[in-house]
Amino acid sequence: MRRRTLLLGLPVGALAACEVKAPEPTSAPPPSPRLRVDPTPRTLHRPAETVDPTTLRLTLEMDVMIVVDPGWNTAPQELDGIFLGLDDSGEALRFTAVDEDGTALWTAQRPHGHADFALSRTAEGRDVAVLTEPAPDQESGPTATGYDLYTAERLWGPREVPGPLHGPGLLFTSSAGRRVVLSAGTGEVLRSEEDVESGHLLAEHLGTVLLTEGRELVARQGTALAELWRTPLPEGLEASAARILGGIGTTTGLAVLGDGEQPGILLDLDEGRKVAEGVTAAAYDHGLDVTVVVGGHTVRGLDQDGQERWRHEDPEELVLLTAGERLAYAQRPEEGTLVVLDTSQGLMVNPYDADLSGPLAVPELFSADAATSVRVEQKRHLVTTTLDQAYGMRE
Repeated sequence: MRRRTLLLGLPVGALAACEVKAPEPTSAPPPSPRLRVDPTPRTLHRPAETVDPTTLRLTLEMDVMIVVDPGWNTAPQELDGIFLGLDDSGEALRFTAVDEDGTALWTAQRPHGHADFALSRTAEGRDVAVLTEPAPDQESGPTATGYDLYTAERLWGPREVPGPLHGPGLLFTSSAGRRVVLSAGTGEVLRSEEDVESGHLLAEHLGTVLLTEGRELVARQGTALAELWRTPLPEGLEASAARILGGIGTTTGLAVLGDGEQPGILLDLDEGRKVAEGVTAAAYDHGLDVTVVVGGHTVRGLDQDGQERWRHEDPEELVLLTAGERLAYAQRPEEGTLVVLDTSQGLMVNPYDADLSGPLAVPELFSADAATSVRVEQKRHLVTTTLDQAYGMRE
């Protein structure tokens, strides 16, 4: 049974409004980047290590699901129900892919340095994980290798790239600022910024290249880079300053375009449609089909046509974390407190059982089927889509 089905029986009115402290993230200094490791992924295909749910504070709807510890200490990415994250606290970086049902799929290592990862999709619809590796010496550059996201089969690479992964998607940049986009299917350069006339590369998203051409924003798709759509840039946004603020939703294609100084616009990258203005961050709640957008002190809930359903004005400028399962999560950076809003009406709620103890589990990323990456102090756990059969027998 999916967690979304279970949640339909939980009245939102049962959640009392309050604010709860969010844990402060920390980062340990990385070890020496000179360590040599075997980059070949190792397949697992076994249940990930389970977490005792009584040792932490989960939201009410998550408490009935199995929670696993994938071994991540940084926020993962997700595509089609598979989460990929890493642990950077050891002698080498350790990447681990986990299915939303809690199955650990594969793991791989990379030396510290400019190692990173991104998720994309080939023209044939195959999901790809691209792992990068720092240059082993001064005579060569960093490399990227593409793997099947589910099986870890090597599809291409290692291929030398001009510099570290910039993102979003398979957008790389050199120390001189030269940007290129790689093909998810072959690892070859799909488009270089040197080939863009009066424009800049902004992102790669599941096989689509987003760029500016003059005063227009253009999306191109496939190996032939056929034009998908084009639209004028917003008034007041300089083409040279345009960039994607944050990530791009893999389940929605929603992205915020701006200059990082002022709020931008929310775009549907599948259609080139402007969804909303005055936005610094956005998240989508699949449970209610509501898009939650933040701009300064204001949080809004939008329907599928971009019409405002509700509005919340907060005393502080909020940092949006995520949204899912009828709730949106944001943080007041000055107070360090967590603000949780019901996405059906925009009311402040408290989804945590006040009688429980343990560190708070703060949601960061939802899959379409409601699996959730949660931050628990300095670690990340995954609340799976698998029902905990022992839920009713806990002491």
